[in-house]
Amino acid sequence: MMIRSAKLSLAFGLVGLLALASSFPVTVVDDRGLEIVIPARPERIVAIGALYIEVLLDIGAGARLVCVADSPDNPAEVASLARVGPAFSPSVEAILACEPDLVLGAWGAVRERLEELKVTVLTTGLIAGLPDIFGTVRTAGKAVGNLEEAEALIGRIAEEVVLIEGRVLGRWPVRAAFLYMAEPDTPPYVAGSGSIENELLLRAGGANVFGDIGGFPQVSLEELLARDPEVIFTDPAQVENIYRSRLLSGLAAVRERRVHGIKASEVTSTRVARALRAIAQFLHPEAFGEGE
Repeated sequence: MMIRSAKLSLAFGLVGLLALASSFPVTVVDDRGLEIVIPARPERIVAIGALYIEVLLDIGAGARLVCVADSPDNPAEVASLARVGPAFSPSVEAILACEPDLVLGAWGAVRERLEELKVTVLTTGLIAGLPDIFGTVRTAGKAVGNLEEAEALIGRIAEEVVLIEGRVLGRWPVRAAFLYMAEPDTPPYVAGSGSIENELLLRAGGANVFGDIGGFPQVSLEELLARDPEVIFTDPAQVENIYRSRLLSGLAAVRERRVHGIKASEVTSTRVARALRAIAQFLHPEAFGEGE
């Protein structure tokens, strides 16, 4: 009986492996609108960019990561993996040394060279909103054979977003800005319409004072003073740049000490719901209980 049971288990296991194998090749579309064919389930993946690493970890494909690009935003789980150079300028030679069957996130001259060498490269589009994050999760999940897990991850993120929105629904929007200022008293880059920062501000119960401007333009300090946001969000490393600015001391957000750090990498990641919750709590603390 035990032998028969073992044979059945082996048979079912083989059926599962055959089903897994038969799901490939798959075709996905990259940021250029080109169809990328993944011939077989990737087993040696190189990821360039923290978002791709997070996606693979979150959908159960992290064990197939063999190398990553170096970035301060990388999750701790990949600290022991070999590096292929900085995320903004990875080394083709280092990538090839990893013997990848899929490279996620390469672009520009690096992608062109890898494709010349017949390495499969998949890069998704820029993140300008939640649908783009979901699109990256779905595309990467399909490419590595974990589409079901990818869809489940999308569902979890979407559910968290809806719950947070429900907390602030109907509350008076707080005038806010999301900006980046490299040095005190230097013109900042601000998040306008069409950016994910703008979308998160709106979902969190805010009113973007730069919502009438498209993209991510640089504006003068005078313009920032004229719009006078009640709350400012920026990278944690740049909070003090705003407080130390002599010219911005008259801003409502500065006077009331309402400048808050939100990691830019978290805004464009699978941790986006966590960033949204932090923004909503800063804008509407009354909507959240202590310790939440």
